[in-house]
Amino acid sequence: MHSRLSDSTVKLWMLSCLVFALGGINGGALGVVWIYIQADFGVTVSALGAMVTAATIGRTITSTVSGPIIGRFGIASVMMGGVTIGAFSMLAFALAPSWLAVMLIALVSGFGSGVMGVGLNAFAAVNFSARRMNWLHGSFGIGTTIGPFLVTTIVIDFAIDWRWIYVLFAGTRVLMFALFYLTRDQWRISEAKTNDAKSDQASIGKTLRLPVMWLLVGAWLMATGNELVAGQYANSFLIGARGIEPKVAATWVSIYWASLTVSRFVAGFIITRISSSSFMRLNNISIMIGAGLLSLNLSPQTSLIGLALIGFSIAPFAPLMASDTPWRVGSAHTANAMGLQFTGASLGMALLPWLGGLLAETVGLEIIPQFVFLIALITFLLYEGIVWRDFKRPVAKPL
Repeated sequence: MHSRLSDSTVKLWMLSCLVFALGGINGGALGVVWIYIQADFGVTVSALGAMVTAATIGRTITSTVSGPIIGRFGIASVMMGGVTIGAFSMLAFALAPSWLAVMLIALVSGFGSGVMGVGLNAFAAVNFSARRMNWLHGSFGIGTTIGPFLVTTIVIDFAIDWRWIYVLFAGTRVLMFALFYLTRDQWRISEAKTNDAKSDQASIGKTLRLPVMWLLVGAWLMATGNELVAGQYANSFLIGARGIEPKVAATWVSIYWASLTVSRFVAGFIITRISSSSFMRLNNISIMIGAGLLSLNLSPQTSLIGLALIGFSIAPFAPLMASDTPWRVGSAHTANAMGLQFTGASLGMALLPWLGGLLAETVGLEIIPQFVFLIALITFLLYEGIVWRDFKRPVAKPL
């Protein structure tokens, strides 16, 4: 367990929570604003997956090299660079004249968000407890819950063009930049303390030779991609396959993201009373149950419960897996392992939504909950393999 946080570290944790929340707003908004983007540019439903894939390619590239970049320039400087890229990307998106421009902008925006995500999570895994990690990721859920309501209010209620949404998102990046700039000295002090406590780091080659590393990357790929598949296609699924009114569907999508938020805050308390492996196993099974309820379509209420259950159950994966990384692979491999896991997550966010869009176009939108079920099953099997490796070659876990 991490020791009591110092006042300066508490401030950085609170800042990290705010950054996660602001970053989550546009993530939750995309699935709802997509129907307007799609109509504006005249593209098909699979184009959503293509756009997400372009952004995730950018995140994948920066995830693999984020460690050396942060080591050279420091977290605060890298974060300021990342949010600067994000601000210009959002403004460019609002002004984009063609779909090709949107795809290029999405790729560039991924460069900034990738290094920010890895940097903050790596810092948090070393400095924050599993409880605080869940609350940190719960802050992202607050943002994703606000996003759909923001789109509903601005685009539907006020009848304002969807492009203004991205002007607003650019403003949030400017705010992030100011926050990192004002606290840059505190980040440097915390980084210095962390570096003093580190043991010699293993090479990336040695980390890749750990058998459990491949299971970890695979599990991150599946689970993170599944969260995006369910969240980004829920609105199209509810409108196209269930005949739900757009405003009602947007509310349901908000409930999905809200369930992620609630789950991560609840998990912060539960994780002190149940082992990570038991908790993760229960969550993987619950995702499959939720996908089954959504697919069966017994009633609108059971479909809503199924969607919310998927979000509630999938939410603790990232914070718990990130928090467990140091003891699972050892301190010498932690930095490399974090980057590799987030590379796997980026690949999942790139490939699975794209594949989901192709399946929806080819087979129909009803395939989406079945696709979510299959991904959850694969995640379950991969995680069981990780637990088996932990049992066979245990690494001392902090109490």
